[in-house]
Amino acid sequence: MLPVFRNREDRLLPWLETQLSDMLFTEVPAEYLAGEADLSFMEKVPLPVRKEELYTLSESGLTALSIADNIAVVIGSNTHFKYAEPYLRFLNKLFDRRLIDVFAGKSGEAFKIGDYKKAMAYVRAGMMFRDDDLKAMFSYACGCRYWYLQLEGSEEDTELISILKAEASEYFEHVTSAFPEYAPGWYFLGYAYVNAGQYLKARIAWQHYMGALSEEEKGSEEAKEIEGRLAELEHPVNIEKGVGLLSAGRLQEGLSVLEPYVQTEYAKWWPLHFHLAGAYRELGHSEEAIEGYLNVLKLSPSNTDAMDALSELYLLAGDDEKSLKYANKAALIRKQSKEEDK
Repeated sequence: MLPVFRNREDRLLPWLETQLSDMLFTEVPAEYLAGEADLSFMEKVPLPVRKEELYTLSESGLTALSIADNIAVVIGSNTHFKYAEPYLRFLNKLFDRRLIDVFAGKSGEAFKIGDYKKAMAYVRAGMMFRDDDLKAMFSYACGCRYWYLQLEGSEEDTELISILKAEASEYFEHVTSAFPEYAPGWYFLGYAYVNAGQYLKARIAWQHYMGALSEEEKGSEEAKEIEGRLAELEHPVNIEKGVGLLSAGRLQEGLSVLEPYVQTEYAKWWPLHFHLAGAYRELGHSEEAIEGYLNVLKLSPSNTDAMDALSELYLLAGDDEKSLKYANKAALIRKQSKEEDK
C-alpha cells in the first residue's frame, strides 16, 4: 500500500521552507466564493500571493491558475503547512489530474535554470495533489535523483544528499510496486540500488526492466546499456553474497566466496579487506585479521573502525605500543571530524 505523501515526515522542509519568504497571505476574493464551484470552505482561509502580484491582485485579481501556482510553491515547500488541506480541496474543486502536468512542466523549467528548490516544490505539490499518480510519483523520484546528482561531492550538503537518495530510492520502489509494467521505474531503481551498494537488488530491478520492454525497445541504446550493466554485476553480486554469508555467521562459506577476490582488481576495494578481516577476527586468526585491517588503512587511511580493531588486536597480542598508536590515531581523527562539523 502506498504511503499518503502529506502524512509522511517532511524531511526536506529545512531546505525548502525559504521558498515561502516571497509569499504574502490574503483573503479569498469574493468572486471566487460566489462562483459555480462551492468554495465556501475557503471563506476564512488566506491564499498565498507573491509580493510582485499585489498590484495585479488589487487591479484585476489573479487567475485560478496563478493561485494554483502559488499554492503549489507553498504546499510543495512545506507539506504540513497549516492550510494544506483546504488548499488541496481548492485545487481539486477547480482542476483535474492535468494539473500534475502543469506542475511537472514548471518543475522542468526550474531545474533547467538551476533553481532546484523551486523545482522540488512543484514536484512535491504534484505528490500532494495526487500521490497515487504515476507521473507525480516518477517526477518526484527523478527530481530527488537529479538534485542529489548535482550536489554530489559537496561536503556541505552530505545530509541533504543522503535524504534525497533515500527519497528517490523509496519512490522508485513505489513506482515499480504500483506500476510494474512501467520500464523507466525499474531502470532508475537499478541505479539507485547500485548507488547504495545493493547489487543483487540492482540485478533483479534491471532484469525486470528488460522484461518490461517491448521487442522493439530491447534494441534501444538504454536496453543495450543495461545489458552491459547486468554483465558487470556478476562479481559485485557474488561479493555481496559472500558478505551476506559472513553476516549470517557462515564464516567459512563467506570466506570461500570472498578470498579469491583478493587476487583480482577488487583488491583495491577496501570493504573487501574489512569484511575478510572481521571474519578472520571472529575465527581467532589474529595475524590474518591484522593484515586485513592494515590493508583497509592503505586504501582508506582515515578508517577509524579499522583503527579500533587494530588497537584491540594488538592489545590482545601484547603489543601495547601499537595498540596505543592506533587508539590515539582514531581518537584524533574523530576529534578533527567533530571540530569540522561545528
